[in-house]
Amino acid sequence: MHEFSLATEILDTALAAARESGAGNVTAVHITMAPTSHIDGSVLADAFEIAAAGTCASEASLDVATGDHGKGEVAVTAIDVDP
Repeated sequence: MHEFSLATEILDTALAAARESGAGNVTAVHITMAPTSHIDGSVLADAFEIAAAGTCASEASLDVATGDHGKGEVAVTAIDVDP
């Protein structure tokens, strides 16, 4: 499942950013998907929830927006964390 692989990459990015900033829990991850993407946003969100289980992002939401970001199919645009 392509979405699960992508979800784990998004999770890895969020966890690395939280670690580097010394933050606590990841509370939300915001992504933008290209309008031409063949990725199902709801399947991606479900895969993210499964991948995040047991991590400091286990309660995080995945906010999926559609737009042109010029960086491929999907880009992480922001990561919200607790201090």
